[in-house]
Amino acid sequence: MDKSNIIMSWSKCKVEIGETGANDAPAEELSDIGTIEGKTTDLASESGNTLEIYGSGGELVGYEEQNGKFVLKTTVIEPSDDLYVMLGIGTKGEDGLLNVKSHVVGKEMTVKVTPKNKGARGIIAPKCSVSVSPSLNEEKGHGLTITFGILKSTVLDYWYQKFTTKTALE
Repeated sequence: MDKSNIIMSWSKCKVEIGETGANDAPAEELSDIGTIEGKTTDLASESGNTLEIYGSGGELVGYEEQNGKFVLKTTVIEPSDDLYVMLGIGTKGEDGLLNVKSHVVGKEMTVKVTPKNKGARGIIAPKCSVSVSPSLNEEKGHGLTITFGILKSTVLDYWYQKFTTKTALE
């Protein structure tokens, strides 16, 4: 493989979400979640359960490792009230104030991460469980860490897809 053609996916990215469709279909409409705090978007895998069977005398006679899980985390700087409403965890009151109702999103969401560079590889996960963790501090202001537990679709038979960006982010 010619390494001179590798386009790196690091640096700035755009994260978009939408409600997962019927039969685990990726969301038809995606919305940008806002400005991402630097170096907070991370896709990681976690090991699954290990099954072992031992024979007489303590000898290992069978071993199987099951699929674990994928988790994508990102932090939004100064999240909008609209983001809370879109996630279903907040409502706008008659007084114009945001009423935060929950930290667990009650619906499955699609997440798409698009890297900055044209030709870089991004991901789209059609089915995720979502939770949030709000923060407020003097140095960074308001933040909202969003955790996407990527679920393997039984209909589509995959966790997520990788795609190549057609244009660079501005």
